[in-house]
Formats: sequence, C-alpha cells, structure tokens
Amino acid sequence: MSEQVALDQGWNANDADRFHHEAQGTHTLPIPLPWFLALEAPLNSPFAVPFFKRERFADDRYLLRFGFIGSAKSKNNEYGLPIGFAYSPFQSIKGLPRKDTAVGLTCAACHTGQLVFKDKRYIIDGGPAVTDLGQLTFALRAALAQTALSAKLPFFDGRFRRFAKAVLGTEYNDLTRVQLSKELEGILSALIDLPAGIDVTEGFSRLDALNRIGNQVFALDTGRYSNYVNINAPVTYPHIWTSSWFNWVQYDASIMQPLVRNAGEAMGVSAEVNFTAPPNEGRFASSIPFDNLHWIEQQLAGKDQPLVKKAFTGLKAPTWPDGFPAIDKAKAAAGAQLYDKHCSGCHLPALTPDIERGKAPDAKFWEHFGPIRWRGRDGQEKQTAESVLYVEIFEQSHIGTDPAQGSILRNRTVDTAGRELARAGQTSPGLGVDIDVCQLKADKTLDTIHVSDNAMQLFALALGATVQLGINEWMRSTGTNRADVEGDRPNCLAAGFGYKARPLNGVWATAPFLHNGSVPTIYDLLSPVAERPKAFLLGDPSFDPVRLGIVTRTVDPKGKTYDRDGYFILDTSKSANRNTGHEFSNDRREGVIGPALSADERNAIIEFLKSI
Repeated sequence: MSEQVALDQGWNANDADRFHHEAQGTHTLPIPLPWFLALEAPLNSPFAVPFFKRERFADDRYLLRFGFIGSAKSKNNEYGLPIGFAYSPFQSIKGLPRKDTAVGLTCAACHTGQLVFKDKRYIIDGGPAVTDLGQLTFALRAALAQTALSAKLPFFDGRFRRFAKAVLGTEYNDLTRVQLSKELEGILSALIDLPAGIDVTEGFSRLDALNRIGNQVFALDTGRYSNYVNINAPVTYPHIWTSSWFNWVQYDASIMQPLVRNAGEAMGVSAEVNFTAPPNEGRFASSIPFDNLHWIEQQLAGKDQPLVKKAFTGLKAPTWPDGFPAIDKAKAAAGAQLYDKHCSGCHLPALTPDIERGKAPDAKFWEHFGPIRWRGRDGQEKQTAESVLYVEIFEQSHIGTDPAQGSILRNRTVDTAGRELARAGQTSPGLGVDIDVCQLKADKTLDTIHVSDNAMQLFALALGATVQLGINEWMRSTGTNRADVEGDRPNCLAAGFGYKARPLNGVWATAPFLHNGSVPTIYDLLSPVAERPKAFLLGDPSFDPVRLGIVTRTVDPKGKTYDRDGYFILDTSKSANRNTGHEFSNDRREGVIGPALSADERNAIIEFLKSI
C-alpha cells in the first residue's frame, strides 16, 4: 500500500480522524456490525461456495478495492475500518426482528479524496471520494447470498459455519446457528423485496445522490415504492471546504441551511425516521445524532465568521504539496491575469491561500459577502445577522452541461398524501408534512411558503420540509435551542434553478470535473468539447500534475461498463454522462462561456490554479 500523506488543511490529526468516523446514526449496510466483521468476501461463482474460503469482506485487502481509504485503529475507529465507516448501536435493520449495532457511512465516505503520485497517497479532507458504492452494494449482497446458500448445503456448509462461529462466539451451538440462519434469510428476503432499479451506472467517483436520498426517504423508509425512481443522474462528490459559508450550501444551489443539508444526507444513507407516530409524539423522530452533525459543521465552518475575521478558520483547501512538481511562477502570474479575464466573472475573484488564511483583508473577494434576506409569511423582510458568500448561480442552459441531474429537482415529485383504503370513505394518513419553508422564486426573491402533504409534491420542497420537521422534533424532544445549531439562517430551498459557480480554491485536487465527472483534467475542461476524451476509466486515483486531474486512460467501451481490471468505463456518449458544456470556443452555441484558449493559455491558467 502506498504511503499515506495528510495535507495541512487546518485540522489536527485527531479532528481529522474523528471526522473520518463520526457516526450519523445510519445503517447504510443492511446487516449488523458483527455480521459485517465476520462475513467472507464473495466468490466469483456460487458453484465455488462449498470448496473455497475467502478473506473477510471488511479486510482492507478486499474492501479498499471499492475506492475506500485505509484507516488505522483509534478511539474513533475501534475496528480499523476504512475512512467513512462508523457504527451506531440500537438500529432497526430490515428483516431483523430486533435492534442491533449497524454499520453506516459518514460524511467522510463521500467527502475524503485521495491522489496517488510517485508512490505516495495524498489524503484530501473534504475532497471528492473515489468510491463505487453501487459495486459495494452488489458485492455485499453476493456475499450474503453465498453465505445463506452455504447454510443449506449439508457437509458443504463451511462458509456459513465459519461465519456463525465468528458472529456467535461462545454462544455458538446448534440452536443459535439455526436461528442465525433464519435471520440471514430474513434480511435477504427484505432486500429482495426492495426496488433497486438502475438506468445509468454510477461507477467510481460518482453517485446519484439526490435520487438516492429521495428513494430512501420517500420510497424505502415509508414503504411507498411508487415514489422510487431508477438511478439515472450520477454526479461526482462535491468538495466541501469553505462551502459552509456559501449562501447556498448544496452544490446545485438547492439548500441554504447547513444542518438541513447534512441531516438530509444522513437520512439518505439510511438513518431511521419515524413516519407513523402521532404528531408531537415522535413523528419525524430519527436515529440521527444531531450533536454529531453540529460538531462536523463546526469543524468545516470554523468558529469565526469569515467576513469578521477576514479569514476562513474551518477546513481549508489543500495547498500544492512539496512532493509535486514545482509551480512555474511566471506561468502562474500570466494565468492569474487570464483567470481574472475569463473565470472571475463566474467563480468570483480568486480565493488565494493569503485571502483564505487572513493575510489579505483588503482583497476584493470580501466584497461578495452579505446577509441573507427573505420575506416571512407576514410579508416582512428579514435578514441574518451573519454575512455569507454570495456565489453566482447559472442556468443549466447557459452552462450547457448534461441536463440529467438538473432535471431531478425541477421535475421530480413525490406522493406524501393519505391513501384511500379498501373500505369506501376511509383513508390512511399522509406523512404529516405541514410546515413553513422558504423558497427561491423565479424573480430570485426568497419568500416563505407553506408545504403540506400532496400526492404530487415537488421533491425539493418535500425533502427540505421533511428534514426540517425531523430537526424540529429533535429540538422539541431535547430542549435544544434553535439558534445554537442553526443560527438564524432560514431553511430556503430552490428547485432546479441552476448550478453554483463556487470559488476554485483547491480545485486542482477535485478531478474528475463537471458535475457528472465526465472530464478527467482541467486541461480538457479548458479545451473544446471535440478535443475531450470520449470514454475513459474511473477508479484509479493516480494524479496528473501537468494536465491537472486524474491520469487519463482512454478506452473503447465496446458495450462494457467495467474493464477487465474492474475500472469503470465512463462513456460520454450516453445520456447523463455527456461531457458537453463549460466550453471555451469561438463558436456561438449553448454551453460556450468564453473564447477559444491556446495551449499556452490553458497551461498558464492551470499553473495559476495550482497556486490557489
């Protein structure tokens, strides 16, 4: 394994380790923790089950193949699981007739990056993960199915017996072994009954995050399977440094309140939510440890408001490592001028390390901060006490990128209403959505509206309202003061207005590019679409410091989704994978945002981006 190198991003080693393993009260993996630790990796063929033994599924030798990063045992990581894994006690697991300690994914599972260069693995806290959660899910189900099959094979049940002895320990006997076999069958039956359709494969470095969250909250958790939407719009994991202070904290400019964004993510990776208790008696209560989410957000945001201190005190962008080729200062200076000319109109004045770390209090960058203003139900204007960074929002038609992801919030609806029962005149209750939220209107104003149960409720509003109701229930039941965890930021929501053009500090460490990961390097992104790779491999975090991105290995897909070595083939000819848009060209068409750049100009911009 490559030597791991942690970069200085403003956190000490203990804070980083805690972030890597801070539980969100989730059961992302659908089995108890002891099962996960005992389970053997799947064999390539079920016919081999009776005859062969594999390493444990949770061993790094197997688990890291899905793009995870190894992590040593610590007080935050008792079992030495990879970055992004945590466990939560007393979780409900579908198919299991009791609560148990479950394995869940943390924020760090999606927001910790890695770059490999000259036999060193650089860990990027807050960076985009390389993981393939779809493949992880398939492999885990295969391992469970093979273990269950083994239990049914007299004289050839070694795989199941090894599993049972590891799980049951000193309690292992004929009775407990049979009971464990029944529980395994119960979980498998529950998994088989769940919808799991996929139209577009996500692959390494990508996840259809919004559809997955919508499916989990409004289809799987509620049993309303008609709300399920096939996976069809994968996106790369966004980098999250400095984003706590943006006016829109979600990458697609859909959520304004950090705790709403983070709690929605926790629900999406299988935190338990109660949809059946009476109102004010536990409806919307969840397994989310909100104190943990609050700690994570504090670590990301820092203790001080940036505009007050003229510095960011939370997680900072990574700086170009000493082990990488030295930055050409002359090229970088020329690139800074090109950035001002071609990039700053969208991405704001460059957020340089000096600005970020408090050494440039008079920089123009600070002029883009201001309070959030919105109208309440009474029509009176309100505003926050703190100032946030106003990022530019651009419609998808202007950027010209693949429209699949943008259409989710614009078009998807969910059914939260009551249902008619078999007997005439009787209905079941709706989910109980009944709350005021703030909504971005077409004229770009923020107005408070009321959201209630509806058979065709806009997904963006339904999710923001449901998450807020969960937060409210936690605050009610614990006596928590809203200002202590949410400040005075409103829960404002936007549905498909476009993408935010965030500052580009640390962008060199965030390949692949565009929201769907369809462009492997910055050089390709600054090139005409016709010159961008048509199909390339994802899953190898090897870094290209010249073109600034992942080492590009182009392929002919030949109808395949993965190559023989297990890397994902991103075929940009397919819908949702298209690499169009954000183009510099002298042609006038949708998605052209600037004039054609020469090779020297592209390289100069790249050299400047290495410096911020």
